[in-house]
This record gives sequence, structure tokens and C-alpha cells, in this order.
Amino acid sequence: MVVLFYIFAGVAVLAALSVVMQRTPVYSALSLIVVLCALAGLYLLLGAEFMAMIQVIVYAGAIMVLFVLVIMLLNAGRETPSERSRMARWLGVPVLVVLMAEILFVIWQ
Repeated sequence: MVVLFYIFAGVAVLAALSVVMQRTPVYSALSLIVVLCALAGLYLLLGAEFMAMIQVIVYAGAIMVLFVLVIMLLNAGRETPSERSRMARWLGVPVLVVLMAEILFVIWQ
């Protein structure tokens, strides 16, 4: 049971990172479908079968099909890279280190 939780949680986190990191909107929407299906698996582990079914049918099925359809109709291509700000470049790593330290502190407490 715990192993399945870690598998579903890992898939959800990796797919969520893929949603943010993808440059093509279609691949991002498909990664979001994987996130929603992994969350449905977590709902099943909690014993909430109805919520898992609604998650797959309503969110991953209907709404994401509409997202993909709109993306295809708009013919959205690759995202063009933009010039990033220097402040984001210099503050990103220290803020990430502080956030990870806080998360580890909360877990160890």
C-alpha cells in the first residue's frame, strides 16, 4: 500500500514538473492528464472510489480533451525563449535551497 502511494506520488510530481518544463503546449496538456490520473490513483488508495472516477472522467477526460482541442485549433507552436531577468537568475538558487531546507526541517519534525 505504501509502495503504491510512493509510485503514484512520484509519477504525479514528475508529470507536474513536466507540465511546467515542456515548451510545447500539447505535451504540457498531456503531462497534466498524467498528473490527474496519478491523483486518481491516490484517491483510490484513500478509499475514495467515487472521487477517483470523477477525477478521471470529468477532469482528465472531458476538460483536458477540451484543452487539447483548443490548443490544436489555435495551432500553438513552440514557446519562444525570452530573456530572463538577472534578479530571477541570482535569487532562484538561494530561494530553492531555503525552501528545500524548510521542507526537510518540517519532515524531520
